[in-house]
Amino acid sequence: MADELWRYYYFLEDDADNFTPLKEILQKNKVNYYPNYSFKLLEEEKSFSYQLKQDNLCILVLCCLVEKSDWANCLASIEAWEEESGINTADIIAETSVFLSTKMAWDEFLLFTQKLSRQKEALNIGIEEGQMARLCRLWPQGKAFYACHLDKYTRQNRNFLGSELPLLEASLLRLRMISSFLREQKNTVLREREQLDQELSAILHTQLVMEKGSMEEAMELEEQVEGLSRAYGKIAGDYNTLLSAAKRLSSLLQSFKQQISSLRGADLSEGFISDMINPYLIRLREIEEAQNSVIISRENHRAAIEVARSKIDIMNARSNIATQKEIRNLMQLNVTIQKQSLVFQYAAGLIEFIVLAYYSHSLWSHLAHGAYAVIPGWIQFLVVIAFSGNTVYCTHLMAEYMQGDHHVKNKLIAAAIPLFLILLIVIAASSLLSSPLPH
Repeated sequence: MADELWRYYYFLEDDADNFTPLKEILQKNKVNYYPNYSFKLLEEEKSFSYQLKQDNLCILVLCCLVEKSDWANCLASIEAWEEESGINTADIIAETSVFLSTKMAWDEFLLFTQKLSRQKEALNIGIEEGQMARLCRLWPQGKAFYACHLDKYTRQNRNFLGSELPLLEASLLRLRMISSFLREQKNTVLREREQLDQELSAILHTQLVMEKGSMEEAMELEEQVEGLSRAYGKIAGDYNTLLSAAKRLSSLLQSFKQQISSLRGADLSEGFISDMINPYLIRLREIEEAQNSVIISRENHRAAIEVARSKIDIMNARSNIATQKEIRNLMQLNVTIQKQSLVFQYAAGLIEFIVLAYYSHSLWSHLAHGAYAVIPGWIQFLVVIAFSGNTVYCTHLMAEYMQGDHHVKNKLIAAAIPLFLILLIVIAASSLLSSPLPH
């Protein structure tokens, strides 16, 4: 059983072509590259490499035999290959190294690897036929390190190193990357919420000290409602963003826990799991707290909108009451004017009647003096009264008809017929009585 140095390179699928030179250099240095993972690769003591994939995250797995426990020389060789391939460090999301010894005692090897990796922690992992520890909680400078001691190779512990561990690290990396993105998203939301809350405070202060005319105040309140509605829409969008972030992070944590529970080659203690996922649980709580603060801000904006709208409604109600009072006053004035108009109409009609009666009587006396002298005075009075009254009534109906009130047509005809008959009788009587009587 030989000592081994395992290294996992993590990169995005879009950057896979950038690692082709490294694969070619590994081939030249008797480190065969295989496109896919197979457990048969782990059955022979030799150096090899292959590629794993988790969603859009690729993992180049490198296993190098460490001759005569010369770890420094093995690390130097790998660094030289990386430099020769021209790999851009920006393309490497992270890398994980596993120091595997089968010869040194565990305590001694653990101290040795801590010095070699410049790490001080030791998060123990239970592994079949051996001991194992992660030498750091996260990825200081984008690198993580493991120390592993095996008393003998088994299918389970070899498969853990060759497949389960790199995929587990990939899940942790995904958690870290998405958690960092969600942190920035959360901070952006909180900055926007703080700004909107400050604007809300300014609007509420303006409403308290507002001393303007009702019309100007109403227009300003309308503008404030419009601005608050826009802010409310932004906050609602921010809440949905945080809600989606919390669901996404929670889903990733759940998937990671399920992945841990399905491991066969290692037994991760509750302490180790807590050390790995606590930062992301804290991040999840921060997002949920941000959600609560956004909910409070959203409700404050909603309340402010309702208050502003209530003020507008009150002002509109007051304005409507004032308008109704003015309309009532105008209606009262109109009634008064109509009453006065009726009085004037009656007076004008009376004057018209008197004038018409006077001139009708005078005209009759001058045009048919003989008949006028013969007809008794009381008959003259009745005829003049009937003629004048009917004439005044007909002129009023005619005026209404000429103004478009055609419904008075029947009344006009009914009034014109008696007038015509009276006039005809007067003319006939005057003609007969004015003629000399035969002797």
